[in-house]
Amino acid sequence: MRSVPRTPATIMLPLLALLLLLALMPTRAHAATAVPGMPPRGTVLLGVGGHATTPGEFSALTGTPHDLYLITVPWNEDRTWNMALDQQLQDAADGGYRLVVHIGPQRVDNGLEGRSPGAVARGEVDDYFLDMGRVLNDSGQYVYVRPPAEMNGHWSYWSAFDSNGSRRDADHSTRSYRNAFIRIALIAKGGSVAGIDKRLALRGMPPLATDETYLPRSGRVAMVFNPQARGKPDIRGNQPWDYYPGRPFVDYVANDLYAQNGRVAWAAHEALYRRYAKYHPFMVAEYAPWGYDDPAFMAKMFRWVAGHPRTMALMYFNGTSGSTFRLASKRRSLASYRRFARQARFRCAAFDAYYSGCTAPATSSSHG
Repeated sequence: MRSVPRTPATIMLPLLALLLLLALMPTRAHAATAVPGMPPRGTVLLGVGGHATTPGEFSALTGTPHDLYLITVPWNEDRTWNMALDQQLQDAADGGYRLVVHIGPQRVDNGLEGRSPGAVARGEVDDYFLDMGRVLNDSGQYVYVRPPAEMNGHWSYWSAFDSNGSRRDADHSTRSYRNAFIRIALIAKGGSVAGIDKRLALRGMPPLATDETYLPRSGRVAMVFNPQARGKPDIRGNQPWDYYPGRPFVDYVANDLYAQNGRVAWAAHEALYRRYAKYHPFMVAEYAPWGYDDPAFMAKMFRWVAGHPRTMALMYFNGTSGSTFRLASKRRSLASYRRFARQARFRCAAFDAYYSGCTAPATSSSHG
């Protein structure tokens, strides 16, 4: 058999092909920076939830910048919510903070369930989420979208179980929740409708109810999966992993953790972090002492975050005016908060300013 002469061309062509292939392959570094809305490396974003105070007011109270604002958008398909969300996004742009938008499953008018997860998965509410996705992406802002949270708690309309452990109907099954989350995520992220329809079909869901061929896509919308660390009721089939929609559809995993009568579910909180932080950055989306002053809880929370490097956000739930959670009413907890929040890890995560003691202006939006 005749050998092929080894000319420069025969040597270089395979090498060039290999280099091209390597350039097209996703790297670990690329995957790490693909999550929208990450703070600068080594820092943790502080935030506040509820309507008692804005991030600016909470920053003034605590002496440290807060860049995240957790709001709840109650279910309201007549589109009047749209203007309210528009205003919230404008306020966020003016105030230099970012929204964490919790999609409330309860109706705005009477507090009853808006639609079931099964109805969402079937596409019966596509107009609602297409409109929401358009508003969020057109804003050009980083926004963290949290579909109905604490879904494995019996108090949630989207839970699969009642408090006594009995299963709800098929429209409220864990499968329905997973599919509803996936559908919301695909719409919120935007992109080719044909591509979205293919991904829906693979999971047995109907195509999007739209004539559009391409949905707005800013690349700045992130999805947050936020269960309770343990189910309530704490039974088989009602745990976070039963509702988890899968890695392709989740950007962040979060937990809500409250101190109640001196009890805090630290072990479950730790277990949730260890289960998912290897795949997703972690958020503490809500925390507070429930109705009393607890500086030790505040200190332990800040220390826990400092010891868990995949944690990128810590959001105090301040409730509404007169709420039992208001930090201003807890003198010792507030003092503890102020002491820990001034650490560079938290202070230097701010997006819009350079703060004394920070090694560099905090302008990066992602880290590994």
